[in-house]
Amino acid sequence: MMDRLVARGERLARNAQRQMEQSVAEQLRAMFGVAAVEIEEARILVRGRGMIKRWLIDPSLRFLNGGLK
Repeated sequence: MMDRLVARGERLARNAQRQMEQSVAEQLRAMFGVAAVEIEEARILVRGRGMIKRWLIDPSLRFLNGGLK
C-alpha cells in the first residue's frame, strides 16, 4: 500500500512539474514570438536571433521565477 502511495505522489509531482514547464514555455513564446522554445527533461531552452543580448538587458529573463506570472 505504501508503495502505491509513493508512486502516486511521484506521478502527481511529475505532472505538476510538466504543467509548470509548459506554462513557462508558453509565456516565453508569448514574450519572444519567433524564438524557438523547447522543453528537454527539466530544462527550457530558448533559441533565436539576439537572445543573448536580450537576456543581458532584461533581468526578468535571468530570474524567471520572479519575472513570469
